[in-house]
Amino acid sequence: RRMAKLHLLSPTYRLQLDAEDGSLQITSADGRSTCLLDGLPATSWSAAPAPRPQTPSTSGMFLRSSHPNAASAFDTSLGRPTAFRRFLACARLTRYWMGPAFGSAAEDIPLDTQFLLLEAEEGGPYALLLPLLDGDFRASLSGDRGGRLVCHQESGDGAVRASGTRALYLAVGDDPYRLLKESFAAVAEETRTFATLDAKKLPPNVDEFGWCTWDAFYSEVTPQGVIEGVESLRAVGIQPKTVILDDGWQDVKPQKKPAVETEGSGETSLASKVANVLSGVLSKIISALYEKFVRRAPHNSLPNKIWRFLTRTVLKGLTWDYFDNDTDFARQLSGFEPNEKFRKCAGNNSMDLKELATQLKTELGVARLFCWHALHGYWRGVTPELGERKGFNATNVVPDLSEHLLSVEPVLAWDSVSLFGVGLVSDEEEAKRFYNHLHNPLVAAGVDGVKVDVQSGVSSLGGGTGGGSHIARVYTQALENSVSERFVSDGALSCINCMCHSTENLYRYKETSVARASDDFYPRRPDSHSVHLVNVAYNSLFIGEICLPDWDMFHSQNEAGALHAAARAISGGPVYVSDAPGKHDADLLRRLVLEDGSVLRCLRPGRPTRDCLFLDVGKDNASVLKVWNENIHGGVVGLFNSQGVSWNFGTHENEVTNKSPPTLNASTKPHDVESLRNMDGPFVAYRHRKSSLEYLNSGESELEIELAPREWDIITIVPVRKSKTENDILWAPIGLGDMLNSGGSVSEVNDVVGSQLATCAKFSSRGPGRFVAYCRPEPSRVSLVDDPNMPTDLPFTFDSHSGLLSFILPSEKEGPHEAKVAWE
Repeated sequence: RRMAKLHLLSPTYRLQLDAEDGSLQITSADGRSTCLLDGLPATSWSAAPAPRPQTPSTSGMFLRSSHPNAASAFDTSLGRPTAFRRFLACARLTRYWMGPAFGSAAEDIPLDTQFLLLEAEEGGPYALLLPLLDGDFRASLSGDRGGRLVCHQESGDGAVRASGTRALYLAVGDDPYRLLKESFAAVAEETRTFATLDAKKLPPNVDEFGWCTWDAFYSEVTPQGVIEGVESLRAVGIQPKTVILDDGWQDVKPQKKPAVETEGSGETSLASKVANVLSGVLSKIISALYEKFVRRAPHNSLPNKIWRFLTRTVLKGLTWDYFDNDTDFARQLSGFEPNEKFRKCAGNNSMDLKELATQLKTELGVARLFCWHALHGYWRGVTPELGERKGFNATNVVPDLSEHLLSVEPVLAWDSVSLFGVGLVSDEEEAKRFYNHLHNPLVAAGVDGVKVDVQSGVSSLGGGTGGGSHIARVYTQALENSVSERFVSDGALSCINCMCHSTENLYRYKETSVARASDDFYPRRPDSHSVHLVNVAYNSLFIGEICLPDWDMFHSQNEAGALHAAARAISGGPVYVSDAPGKHDADLLRRLVLEDGSVLRCLRPGRPTRDCLFLDVGKDNASVLKVWNENIHGGVVGLFNSQGVSWNFGTHENEVTNKSPPTLNASTKPHDVESLRNMDGPFVAYRHRKSSLEYLNSGESELEIELAPREWDIITIVPVRKSKTENDILWAPIGLGDMLNSGGSVSEVNDVVGSQLATCAKFSSRGPGRFVAYCRPEPSRVSLVDDPNMPTDLPFTFDSHSGLLSFILPSEKEGPHEAKVAWE
């Protein structure tokens, strides 16, 4: 079928898909054309405009593929990207998580790319390609060795076939952030499978400090351990308002034995387990061979095939023993009530889950309790016997994993689910009954929300179940329906989506509004910390249009604790730790958490600044990761030297690229904050690490910063206000100077008003703490006016060189403080 020319008009750019010459052109308003894709097969693609009107900055279209024969999986070429300088891809790292990739050649675009941003020319325009869900099919992108861009489409089930899909949304614009926002809105409107973050409400826990049990206790958590964890934080003056009871409270089969903590899939430990059963030289050979040849081997390579065969034959028993004894991954949910640790039973004096919830809320200042569970119950789903007892049909399925998915994560071939099956329900009604049984006991116990894990593990199990897109839709719809009935706070669903980075999951969230942004924080993996920051920042460009990205818990006393704390402070997401009892950096936590247990959260998801969107900040040995966000008054930029470690898409693991990464010189400016780009200046910039202030004449004025490896700084940037009187008073309230997100404390700022005799500036701020501001000249008085009839003068200091004004705000009594600075 021949495609006619399709023009999508925009005042700035025009997209032209021309079947006659097989090209996709970007044409600017002045008539200049750039070929974005060349050699697009005319018989393989047709196009339709986006349903919503084009905007002054963005134009887009949907592309539908056509395949000569119906199939469950097929690849369709998009031709060669011919005119782009650089790309940013968000691609699957594992079945659960995605991460960024950077480059300037199409062949470097990774397998299973779910988000592709291209810079056509320096400074724009930018092109965005979003692979979509269409019915029971999912699309993704990759580059091939010939420099072509390839769209892979598959259902995940050999019985679910199609001869084409609405596979892609493609758009072009001059503002990368607006391009993302308008493109995701267009896709949501057309597909109606998800809603954007702008259309959702956020649950109140995102503005509260939280504590999670996972890295403190792992699956050995007990009610007493939860109490000790909360009491320990309160003892150092930190009040957790949200508690997340992670894995370890459910009734599972086989019964848990004394646990060995798990951080990752455990494939190296599996080889060690096998070797330990053998003896002498042979055991050393087995371990060495696995480490050298198998662990990083591509799917279908000879080492991969040999190990896959062994785990299904002579090593199958040892493999089961490993998963059963050393991990939780082989277990299935065998009951909906809490396990014996969290319920009253003979010989057990422990409190039950309801008593735990009551004590946390009535005696320990906790506002809400969340409980963890997997999307399908537990790591390997549910036992069929549980379904029989409770009246729903659960079947143990050994999945037929797709070749595409195994290429993304080769170790899936000997995963516990692949070897021993998973207990799943098959349709909407069964899933509804399953969630009724799963969530009702939590409601009865006083639980307020859920953290739902292993989500993309479920969508990877499509073979024999109708496909990944189908099974993800069944479970996600049932989850959101159940949460909307049972766990709603202030009109928002209290749910944290986790391990959910397949688009089969992300493009199903119609109501839930929070999702984890990357793989876990690993307290004992030093090489993971900087990669974690890079992943959460760049993934937030994608995830942040659908859900509020959650940058995960961390340990405050970890060697990288301050690095993680700084990142969480500007992330715009929830802030919580997983400290073990008695292991806290209280001074660090006090820079994140106010007296009442609330946090100073930024207004938006934190995202990389425009000048580092396409920079490989993990391994180019030259670039600093810069993350911008905004507060009610002004903005903030976090700078992180994250060099030295990067994900290797070939070996499927983090790779240390430089054991001694360099100290880097970086700069930031007010216009790094997108919400300040429409202001000319002047501005002031407050450096957190130095508690220093710098006056910047314009939005392009730069502040220079030097950062050693893993070093960071946070810069609060606010516009300077000038009095409307003849005395030329300059005024810029910054915020609580000792908090990591200082500007997050300021909720209202009024103009500088008055007369020649007296001028004043009023503002509102959270407290307590040291408030800092910029002003010229030195003020006559600083007053607290919470009660306008009884103002209280506050002592202050003023640095005439920098213009830094400082004073102490007391504890709050009824909400934020009202204060006034006067020049008389």
